[in-house]
Amino acid sequence: MNVLLRTSQLLVYIVVIDINECDSNPCQNGGTCHNGNNQYTCSCLPGWTGTNCEIDIDECASTPCMYGNDCIQDRINSYICVCSERFEGVYCERDCRPGPADVMFLIDTSFSQRHVNNKTIEFISEFVKQIPIGPNDFQVAVASFTFYPKMIFDFKTYQSNSSLLNALSLIKAENGPTITSDALQYASQEILYPANGARLLSNISHYLILVTNGLSTDRSQAIHTARVLRNPNNHFKIYAVGIGEDIAHEELVQLPTDESLSFSPDNNDLLLAMLKDAADYGCTDCNSTSVTDVIIHFDTSEDSSPLKGGSLHSLRFVDKLVDSFDMVHTDIKVAMLTFSSDSQIKFNFSHMPNQDMKAKIFTTTVDNRQGNTSIRLGLLKMEELFTSPSSGGRPEARKICYLFTNGKWPTSENSELKHKIEELNTAGISVNLMVTVDDTDFYSDIDMSLTNAKEIAFDPYRVYMVEENNEHVIIQDAARETQYVKCPSDIFESKH
Repeated sequence: MNVLLRTSQLLVYIVVIDINECDSNPCQNGGTCHNGNNQYTCSCLPGWTGTNCEIDIDECASTPCMYGNDCIQDRINSYICVCSERFEGVYCERDCRPGPADVMFLIDTSFSQRHVNNKTIEFISEFVKQIPIGPNDFQVAVASFTFYPKMIFDFKTYQSNSSLLNALSLIKAENGPTITSDALQYASQEILYPANGARLLSNISHYLILVTNGLSTDRSQAIHTARVLRNPNNHFKIYAVGIGEDIAHEELVQLPTDESLSFSPDNNDLLLAMLKDAADYGCTDCNSTSVTDVIIHFDTSEDSSPLKGGSLHSLRFVDKLVDSFDMVHTDIKVAMLTFSSDSQIKFNFSHMPNQDMKAKIFTTTVDNRQGNTSIRLGLLKMEELFTSPSSGGRPEARKICYLFTNGKWPTSENSELKHKIEELNTAGISVNLMVTVDDTDFYSDIDMSLTNAKEIAFDPYRVYMVEENNEHVIIQDAARETQYVKCPSDIFESKH
């Protein structure tokens, strides 16, 4: 550019040269230079800043990792969060440690439960020992009911495991009927009442655990109330656990928020299901699984077979029970074994087309051969089938036996049979006694059969009365434990 300057004596031409400041490539690390009037600016690539893009931005400076978890800048314009404890997610934003939650036990202390009070306390004690108790963790309240419900202690009363365990001795059996409907209504209000210490925050789960035998005095009203309380707007879930000398599965399964939330007291299924539900959505520490091997163990002897008298109801029930396992979409495998004076395998765990399996079920008949029925030998054969590699059984699978009988075996065998079933339970094999009755049976005969079954069962919960007018709910309840939740033993401990 030429500039003319006039002075008094001469003309002076000044040449001004506009230098391109970008020619020297001042922008570093891939930045783009923009030339200006005697200046330049740099547009930096992501991850860089400074006049010449010479400064590596520290992405961890903004503390993007939540809950105090460590941030590592592993490369330009990038970082990773190292999640500790039970946190998951890109930013450790999911707290996968189960809880916090408010858990209320609603305990049936009526006359029919007077002999199982210690068992109820033992169940709650084992439950409490496995969860952290405190104002920022799990809080536990206990209410009881007979004719009227009442609060034994609320959420804020005991804030440590030791104090809570000591307080369980306050649970006492009483005389009175089992009015479950009023108890459910009462608990549905008390579980969300701030004066009881209930925490009404979005991150707090609420669980009502009903401990009963399912023998409500007001059964119809109890079931109706339970259905009303299934409304998700109630902000709590009802679980049920069957504890008692007699368990009425046909009622028990209809009392929780969902039919799948009715549980046996002899395992941790209820606790683990609750822990999975209490963890943040998307967390993978606790997982649902259906890796289960099932044996249908069917009595075909002349005296104690469900087929005695020509009724096929028991076989139709078996057929529907197997259908409920939904083996196409689950990881459940089924085998069938019959027993009388000896045992025969109808089919093992190896894959079999569904129609072939059904055909074999319905070819089961009473064994009219002479000889003494041996349930014990049948149980031994069942145990062998579970553990034999050639049968297709899986060592890692949950093992459940459904033993179908009319319950009319000699009572002299009960002591030996109970001992064997306890051995099987210790070995990880649950035996459910499916006592089949029909309309022609006298009440006295039914009572005798159920008493026989209860005397050998590992727990009264493991005895089911199978009759045509209740098969749907019994199948739901009996099949529930084929699908369950598994959590690591260190669920409340640090991962790292």
